[in-house]
Amino acid sequence: MAAGSPRPLGEVAVGRLGDALAAKGPGPAAGSTSAITAALAAGLAGKVAKAAARTDPAAVDLSHELDGLRARALGLADDDVAAFAGFLAARKAPGGDAGATEAIVQVPLDVLAVAVRVTEIAAALAEHGPDALSGDAVTASLLAAAAAESASALVGINIADGPEAWADPRVEDAEERAGEARRLAERAAF
Repeated sequence: MAAGSPRPLGEVAVGRLGDALAAKGPGPAAGSTSAITAALAAGLAGKVAKAAARTDPAAVDLSHELDGLRARALGLADDDVAAFAGFLAARKAPGGDAGATEAIVQVPLDVLAVAVRVTEIAAALAEHGPDALSGDAVTASLLAAAAAESASALVGINIADGPEAWADPRVEDAEERAGEARRLAERAAF
C-alpha cells in the first residue's frame, strides 16, 4: 500500500504513486515497482489481445489470462510492501526471523513468474496480433521483460540477506527465466 494510504497500490493515482516511490523510508520501492511494471505490461498486452479476439477466438482466453496476471501483479505490489516491512521489523528483533527473509525472496519470485508469462504472451501477440497494435505488443513485452529482470535481481539481492545465500539455486533459476524473457522481448522488438 502507498505510504500514508490504506488503499492498495493499484488504486493509487500514478502521480501519487510516483510520490510514494520517491518518499524517504520504507514503503513501495523496487519490488513494488517491478510488480506494477508487470501489471502495466499485462494491461497493454490485454489491449492487443482484445483487438486480436475480433478475428482469433483463442485471443479471448489470452485476454482473460492477462486480466488475471494484471490483478495478480498489482496484489504482489502490496505483498512486497508488507514483506519488506516484516523483514525490517524482524531485523530489529533479537535473532531475526528467517521467515521474513523468505517472504522478501518469494514475492519477487512470484513477480518474476507473472512477468515472464506476460512477456511470453506479449511477444506472441507482437508476432501474430493485429499489425496496428504491434507497437503496443512490443512495448508490453519489453516492459514485462524489464520487470522480470528487476525481479530476478531482487531475488539475488534478497537471498544475499539470508543464510547460505551462495548455495541457493533460486538465484540461477531466476536469472535464466529473466534471460529467456529478455530474449523473447528482443525477438519481438527487433
